[in-house]
Amino acid sequence: MPKILEADPVRCDGCRLCEAACSVVKAGEHDAEKSRIRVVSGDGGLEIPVFCRHCTSPPCRDACPRDAVYLDEAPGTVMIDFFRCVGCGMCVPACPFGALHFDAARGRPFKCDLCGGEPACIRVCDTGALNYVEDYNLRDRRIRDAASELLRNSGCGPDGFRGTGAAEALCPEEPG
Repeated sequence: MPKILEADPVRCDGCRLCEAACSVVKAGEHDAEKSRIRVVSGDGGLEIPVFCRHCTSPPCRDACPRDAVYLDEAPGTVMIDFFRCVGCGMCVPACPFGALHFDAARGRPFKCDLCGGEPACIRVCDTGALNYVEDYNLRDRRIRDAASELLRNSGCGPDGFRGTGAAEALCPEEPG
């Protein structure tokens, strides 16, 4: 099952160790500007970790004129193909979470790629504000989609049910 990063801003103390770990692992240096995760100070003293949410319908992918941003279905991660990317940066403002950044020196966007399944930020988060968890929403969507497909192929009505009562059975059996 695909996993995602999950943040609890209430538990984040703003230490920014996640930023440091990420930039060291991904850029080879401690530089918050090169981190794929950023901690933003919010209202009421909240420290909010911001990172790619690996959307199932990523706006950054839709904004890319070269199809360099793609969804890798197996792990459920949004990735950037740097061989296709021309560095236009159209994907950066398209992200509703502000999770894409642009490296002017390299002329390329960058974002969290979950460190190939072992996020460095998780290992240094002592407060438990960051967690790497199964994507239950994705699992639930896939179960609903599979059930809908089965019902569609069974000859049932569009909603998969006979009638409107809660006690009515699912198709394909006809009432007796």
